[in-house]
Amino acid sequence: MAGDWRFARRPFWIFSHVFALTVVGSFVAFGFWQLDRLDSRRESNQLIESRIDQQIELVGAPDAGSDGSALDYQAASASVRYLDDDFVRVVNRSQGGVAGEYVVAIVELADGSSLAVNRGFVPSNATVDLEAVPEGRVEVAGWLRASVTRGSIGATDSGEGLRLPRLDTEQVAARLGTPLPPVSLQLAPDDGGGIASFPDPVPLPPLDEGPHLSYAVQWFTFAGLGVLFYLALLRRQSKGNDPAAEPPPAVDRPVGGPPRSTADSPLRSSARNGAEA
Repeated sequence: MAGDWRFARRPFWIFSHVFALTVVGSFVAFGFWQLDRLDSRRESNQLIESRIDQQIELVGAPDAGSDGSALDYQAASASVRYLDDDFVRVVNRSQGGVAGEYVVAIVELADGSSLAVNRGFVPSNATVDLEAVPEGRVEVAGWLRASVTRGSIGATDSGEGLRLPRLDTEQVAARLGTPLPPVSLQLAPDDGGGIASFPDPVPLPPLDEGPHLSYAVQWFTFAGLGVLFYLALLRRQSKGNDPAAEPPPAVDRPVGGPPRSTADSPLRSSARNGAEA
């Protein structure tokens, strides 16, 4: 390519190259990260679809492993008895664009073991009639959900009271003094478990691919545009440093007159006059 590219080896431009490569590399990395999330979303959707299509009957506490992930989203039904009117609230939830909380109850299964049941969502300005807990056994159905624990970030559980930042069955058990498995039963829509004024059931997440593919395309596009922009910048800089591209030197021009040629210079005039003499 034409132009003087020696400037590209100067310290300032070396730093510029490193910075540009870092930015473009980050864009590419973000693109592949979104593709990885897309693959994870597809695998998760397939797993959820396989589990919600095969309902199991709960007689006792389900064997859900140590963290409940082995039965997450597993469709289940059970004959239960609500133990009492002690309810736990999972705060800072939202559903349909409305802020509120989840209402969690404890039920007794057929073998006498206990299970946490997420009855559904209640807006912050609504109340639930706790006196409506039915007596005797009722049939409930929904999906088992793994216990939610705090990750590297998130609200910290104070360990007191009946309002929790997440549906952590270990913390629920500690609040109510009842051993619980690491899963809860999220009641399905139209299944109030025999309780009047039942909260809105929490729906399953949409089983689509989400925006990950479009996000990946955007990041790769940003990377490509970044490369083109930087190459154009370098090309423009090289032309500015090309001696061949510099304009010719200015010619002496008397004020108010035409350019003076070399034939009219004093030295040439003296030499010409000497020859004529």
